[in-house]
Amino acid sequence: MKFTDMYGLNAHPGILTVWRPEPGGGRGVRWRRDGRPPSYAQEAHIVRSLAASAPASPSWLATAFELPGEVRAAALEEALLRWIDRHESLRSRLVPEGARLRRDTLAPGAVRIRRSAAGLCLGHREAARRLEDLFDRETDPLDWPSYVFATVTHAGSTTLYVGADHANVDGYSILLVAYEIRALYAAAVRGTRADLGRVGSFLDFARSERAGAALVDTGHETILQWRDFVAENGGELPAFPASPSSKDALSAGKDALAGTGPSAGTHAPAGMHAPADAPGPVCAPQLGGLEWLLDAEQARAFDALCRRAGGNLFAGLLACLASACRASAGHSGHAGEFRTLVPFHTRSHARWVRSVGWYVGLAPVRFAVRAGDRFTELMTAAVRALDKARPMAAVPFARVAEVLGAPLEPRFMVSYMDMRLAPGARQWGEWGAAALRSRRTHPHEVYFWINRTFEGIYLSFRYPDTARGRAEVPPCIDEVRRAVTRVIGAEDVRDTRGARGALDGRDARDGREAAVCG
Repeated sequence: MKFTDMYGLNAHPGILTVWRPEPGGGRGVRWRRDGRPPSYAQEAHIVRSLAASAPASPSWLATAFELPGEVRAAALEEALLRWIDRHESLRSRLVPEGARLRRDTLAPGAVRIRRSAAGLCLGHREAARRLEDLFDRETDPLDWPSYVFATVTHAGSTTLYVGADHANVDGYSILLVAYEIRALYAAAVRGTRADLGRVGSFLDFARSERAGAALVDTGHETILQWRDFVAENGGELPAFPASPSSKDALSAGKDALAGTGPSAGTHAPAGMHAPADAPGPVCAPQLGGLEWLLDAEQARAFDALCRRAGGNLFAGLLACLASACRASAGHSGHAGEFRTLVPFHTRSHARWVRSVGWYVGLAPVRFAVRAGDRFTELMTAAVRALDKARPMAAVPFARVAEVLGAPLEPRFMVSYMDMRLAPGARQWGEWGAAALRSRRTHPHEVYFWINRTFEGIYLSFRYPDTARGRAEVPPCIDEVRRAVTRVIGAEDVRDTRGARGALDGRDARDGREAAVCG
């Protein structure tokens, strides 16, 4: 499954229909006050939108996949309603009320679908433009629903699009959608019920998260580590490690942005904190793309190599990224260290594993990188850094900023997900499934998403469309690919399926240590 923006999808033209959820409107169907709080991520996200003096950049995630033949409208409507009933967060809204956000929730069965024809999309570009406009317009986190469905009917099949603001979903939630809705649709066509098993409610998770975060104070070990990380980075979070001539990472520089940030005209309800990155008039479109690093066979070889060396695949990829950043930028970004933020899932209990919601925490990762470091040395350092960071992600990032008393703005993030673990992943190719993200306007964010599929490993990315961004980020991505292939070049990857276990430790170790990154 590719993770890209709408224009990287090559959307099929056809007849566009929009399927909008709305309260059922029958007797007894009403919003009920719900005492469960927003999660920290939801609250920060919504307050940021409230604080913006200009329309916020869209922040939706989406998926697209095929349904066989011409869609059966009644069956699809039933499937969508059962999916909404399954995930309580889709029946809940957050409403500003004084200095807080009030939650209201609809009961199962209290939502209906209003279907409306939207006309014919005559080409791929028109289909992409109209779908992107639809998601931009109808996934506002300040409205309910902040998600919408659309179908495009074309010869032989129908493409279903599901778009939702980030407040509703994380990346893994998006991977669940195709399997669940297809199963619910097939059952509705047959007149049966799909057995998907029960899932926990994200609203319960948010309440549990708040209770745990309330125990975090200035003496908490995670806060102490964050404080050191920020202080050693000059009082802010790390930027993409650009060359020495690139002041303030990839943006136009802090001086050029003076007077255009949140202090110039942003506002939030009394008692609510407006984050430092609340969008102001700054307009910096971002470029995005997707580059394959390894095919399936190479990915198996690289994974096996990392494990035999006592590491894991993500640590190995981080080692190559750190080396690539040093090679392309001429330094590691901070006195011989590679620094970034890494998201970790917070689905800490089985009931959250297939629940739709925003189950993600952020943690700082840093490790030394020097000229001449061997791959195994860098990977070992990355393993230690990830092991140290993982438990820190349990403390919500917004709570960290709250306790530190300093707004923190993520600027450089590296994510890893093994998509093969998601239900239905083997069928994604057959279903034409894809994951989508909104296009972004931001002056200095550089985000990398490394994903493993059954086809291999690719890097999806976005960065500022500035002279510095174009000069710094693509060469680094190219160097990551070269670094990874240098590592696996020490082995005959054609033999990895049958002969992986036959390689003794000495042979594998010698091959790895011959590959020097950076």
